[in-house]
Amino acid sequence: MGEVVYVLCALTSLGCTVLLTGRYRKTRVNLLFWSAVAFFLFTITNVLLFIDLVLVPQVDLAILRNSFTLAGVLVLLYGLIHNNT
Repeated sequence: MGEVVYVLCALTSLGCTVLLTGRYRKTRVNLLFWSAVAFFLFTITNVLLFIDLVLVPQVDLAILRNSFTLAGVLVLLYGLIHNNT
């Protein structure tokens, strides 16, 4: 059952990425761009989670997954801070 949740989380993150990218192309609002990049990194995190826990459970990808999550949060934080410039 967990495998289904991992895939659905990855698809949801990918859907958010696509929607944010589409809206950014229409409006050119910088916060939408940074949000799209952050959700793309979160999508990678969710895909790595599926690979780590389902496909190759003998390999620990926790550091790699957490690195992508941290990068996503930092990108989103950068976009929020520099939104008014």
